[in-house]
Amino acid sequence: MGAAQAQSASGHFRYGTARLAVQHAVAVAEEPTDLAEQRRTLVFLSAAPLDAQRIAAAFDPLDAVREQAPPGGFVRICITADGNECGLFYSPEGFNSGGYGELQLQRHQAAAVAGRWALAEGDFLGTPYDFDLRFDAPVVPAPGNALPAGGGAPGAAYSAWLAALAQGDVAALRRMGGEDARWRFPEDDPGTVKESLKSLRDGEPVQAVIARGRQHGDEVVLWVEGVDRDEIRRRGRVLMRRDASGWHRVESDLESVE
Repeated sequence: MGAAQAQSASGHFRYGTARLAVQHAVAVAEEPTDLAEQRRTLVFLSAAPLDAQRIAAAFDPLDAVREQAPPGGFVRICITADGNECGLFYSPEGFNSGGYGELQLQRHQAAAVAGRWALAEGDFLGTPYDFDLRFDAPVVPAPGNALPAGGGAPGAAYSAWLAALAQGDVAALRRMGGEDARWRFPEDDPGTVKESLKSLRDGEPVQAVIARGRQHGDEVVLWVEGVDRDEIRRRGRVLMRRDASGWHRVESDLESVE
């Protein structure tokens, strides 16, 4: 289905002398943590069609839109589970805004979202901007099959990777680290190994409770929670990928929990 799933959009976003006239809308669901109240709807507005399925399947939907390089850029609208705005982003300027203008939703459901967000006049460090954005689109869910608590084989691989990381077991990390392990843990560069251990440990739990997962082909997203080495509780998502040697941790998106 891809780009054909994009529905209607109209209006504009102006930042200084740059102006984007939007004609297409794609909406996807985002679950930054396993808590239902933190789920969000992301609406991407552009002048040309975008591949909705590709965006919905991405670990980072924003990156998936950037990779498609829509002419003139794009606008991302973030809507919280309770129907409030959680920010507006405009590319290519890299402009972020929140709390300005008026968001009115005509529909805010799991399957579809429609509304208008407008600001007649704004100023950011001397640069004027304004927008009037209308959108109506189905919310495209992330593809894949649900995994139970524990995350199955990918969850076990992540737990084993965390244990090796906590213990500083470099030999195990080389086996479990996938292609990244070649440059993270070179056998002839102990300095790089030390820096890699420190970098990977920062913000990663020592142990994790895996609430559930979602598998799409050779990729799995795990929703996890745990305490890191600094006794800070972390909650969020982990991307796992499978190759010929098994499941490997690719990326984490974890936030501190107050």
